[in-house]
Amino acid sequence: MKIFFGVMTTLSTATLLLAACGGAGGAAEPAEGAAAAGGEPALVVTDQAEWDSLAASGQASFDRACGACHPGGDADLGPALKGHMIPMTTMTTQIREGSGRMKPIDATKLPEEEMRGLMVYLATIGAVGDVKGP
Repeated sequence: MKIFFGVMTTLSTATLLLAACGGAGGAAEPAEGAAAAGGEPALVVTDQAEWDSLAASGQASFDRACGACHPGGDADLGPALKGHMIPMTTMTTQIREGSGRMKPIDATKLPEEEMRGLMVYLATIGAVGDVKGP
């Protein structure tokens, strides 16, 4: 059994989504940053230009705040992030609260207004699975 970001990887994504939403059910339209039950995306960006802009700004945020330990999403001081496809809410919690050797990253180092772009970038490398683009 592996532990990744303080969550057992043997749990299904659906179980993680339900836990993130507080149980079964959920809103018809998930709020940004909150995954809905049933596997609906937590964030949807339909405009290609907006997606590209968010991905570029998100990569810059990632490189500045996360890249020293996860360069390009690969393992180094921290584990590899690529390909894990974890829910956005789980990733956001991991970033803000930390776990194990990872210290929390607060809004002074990674402002809240940069989180949307960061999540889009993380989706482009397969680290976050419930952020969808065009």
